[in-house]
Amino acid sequence: MRKDSKVTLQPRAASAGSSYFGVRIVRHVRRDMADLAARGYSGVLHTFSENDFAYYRDTMREIVEASHEVGLTVQASPWGLGRTFGGEAESRWVTFHPEECQVLDDGRRIAGACLNSPAYRAFCKEWADWVLDCGVDSVFWDEPAWMVPAHVGLDDATRWTCRCSHCAERFGRPVPGELTPTVQAFREASVVDFLREVLAHVAARGGENTICLLPATGGNEGISDWNMVAELPGLTTFATDPYWKHWNEPAGPFVRRFARLLRETCERHGVRSQLWLPSFGLTSQEIPELEAAIAAAREEGVEDLWTWGYEACGFMTHLATPDSPLVWEAVSAALTGSPAVETRSTRSLVNLLNVEDSTVSAAVARAGDELAAAIEAIAARISGGGRLVYAGAGTSGRLAALDAAEIGPTFGSPPGEVVAIVAGDGEDAEDDVERGDADMRALAIGPKDAVVAVSASGSTPYTLAALEAARAAGALCVAVVCAANSRLAAVADREVRVVVGPEVVSGSTRLKAGTAQKLVLNAISTATMIRLGRTYAGLMVGVVPENAKLRERARQNVVIASGRSEADVDEALAAAKGDARVALIALLAGVDPATARERLDGAGGSVRVALGGKT
Repeated sequence: MRKDSKVTLQPRAASAGSSYFGVRIVRHVRRDMADLAARGYSGVLHTFSENDFAYYRDTMREIVEASHEVGLTVQASPWGLGRTFGGEAESRWVTFHPEECQVLDDGRRIAGACLNSPAYRAFCKEWADWVLDCGVDSVFWDEPAWMVPAHVGLDDATRWTCRCSHCAERFGRPVPGELTPTVQAFREASVVDFLREVLAHVAARGGENTICLLPATGGNEGISDWNMVAELPGLTTFATDPYWKHWNEPAGPFVRRFARLLRETCERHGVRSQLWLPSFGLTSQEIPELEAAIAAAREEGVEDLWTWGYEACGFMTHLATPDSPLVWEAVSAALTGSPAVETRSTRSLVNLLNVEDSTVSAAVARAGDELAAAIEAIAARISGGGRLVYAGAGTSGRLAALDAAEIGPTFGSPPGEVVAIVAGDGEDAEDDVERGDADMRALAIGPKDAVVAVSASGSTPYTLAALEAARAAGALCVAVVCAANSRLAAVADREVRVVVGPEVVSGSTRLKAGTAQKLVLNAISTATMIRLGRTYAGLMVGVVPENAKLRERARQNVVIASGRSEADVDEALAAAKGDARVALIALLAGVDPATARERLDGAGGSVRVALGGKT
């Protein structure tokens, strides 16, 4: 919206946002955007660097779309563009256009584009066209300023720019080598004029603009009169980022001072206010300062608060601290209020549940070594003539029963090879110790068998009694739990512990804990069957063809695995009485069905071994 349209912008409701940078794999971005939305953030700032402009043009559009899909508004920052905007990204443009770079007061040229360069202004407009085409909601002109000497390796902070030919043309004569009041006024006017031009370009395309000024009204990088910026046509939101540690100032008073200046300036000119706070570079001891800064900004009437950046930049060595995870939790809670589940919208609940579930696979992966060792031991027992027996109660028992029920039809496992015992009906059944012991004994469990006991808490009485009975009988005992130092693990020979953290609904282990158990059981049964040779070339050649869909699947599996014609496969399946494994061995080994069956039985059901391969 153009400021000169005389339409006063209505203030937005309290909102919170975070910067996000560095990740360009969209599936990972999707997870992180869902995480932001689940935490209660309403906006995200994506960094659009020159490298992105050159190599990730369409990818960035996908990233914006992914952000919008979870309900986040999107700002686009010219990250390190020309080295005249904030950000750690390097500039390709200054490398390709050294003649357009700034000139120091002592005559040296440095690697930062001159704000008065027509070529650089044209490049900034091209960049803006791109980010608008990506669908961003606002262009965020971040810390536009003349070069900071330290950013180009200069130790002398008194050095300043710019005295290039473009500046001389606008100044009306060569820019003097002394930083006189006239020169300083010219430098400020050049920044404002640059912003006027790029804001007008974005506004003409129907886009919104945010300008974020450094928290300074003096010095070589500050703007002495913020009104000059706030009154610019095309400005939607005026922002500042009072990072107190950078300026060696106390958090509360420093943030309060600039929050007040920001709010008063925005009210005067009818634009929205936005204030940025750092979560990078902070330790746990500095969290109270961060919270005080947030409180000060709100007390001064600024409700649109953002932080730099996602996960307190714990992924970036230069900006991280060992306490980044704690700082991220603290700033998120302070900015968003950690809304209770009951107050969330349905879409927000979906985001929250999705994000929480997405953490489960990583928790299972962390238990990968223990899980693999358990599977090897289980497969060895079954290959020696034993059984896989699941034991559980409640959600854990139902998941175990489901997994056991699907093994036979999927892999051709013979009846009784994989079974499950589950506590009876009613929630009190899980407390029945005698039933757990009796159910296990009724199976005549023995040393050849493997028993997998499943319990989120690792303390369910029924399941614990069943595993104790299995241990007494000499069976291999495996505990699948979601808690540390559990009683079930103490009984087991092997423990697969997947700690998933608090549930969205406290105590409801049917959520993340249930998902974790399903993933672990999937891995146990599937990997065990693969180790036993119940698949071939990654195909379900042991599938039991009990309906038309499964008969066609078995047929296609044999076609793919054998490379033979459908007619040959149909003939082989008929001769094998529908057994895909027998038909496959007959086709590949060139033997009759009876011989194929003998080979399969002698190989313990493994097609690969029956064909002369190794287990």
